[in-house]
Amino acid sequence: MSKVKYVRTKDHQIIVFGDYYIHSDFKHLEPISAGFISIGIGKDGNPDCTCYGESVSLGLKSLEDDTLLAQRQILGKLVF
Repeated sequence: MSKVKYVRTKDHQIIVFGDYYIHSDFKHLEPISAGFISIGIGKDGNPDCTCYGESVSLGLKSLEDDTLLAQRQILGKLVF
């Protein structure tokens, strides 16, 4: 799995970006949560992603439902 960063906007959009940027570069999007996202292949052999951790530069943590939102938005999963 590869590890990249993300922010979740107040409009509930997940924005994924690489290590070149810091979380606070996306402050203008008014994020409500931020952290890291692992994207890869799950145990079932299908694409999967998981949000976790926190952003020190924004002082925000990942929220419990960030992973579900990311799975829906990035992978097109219908998760409830």
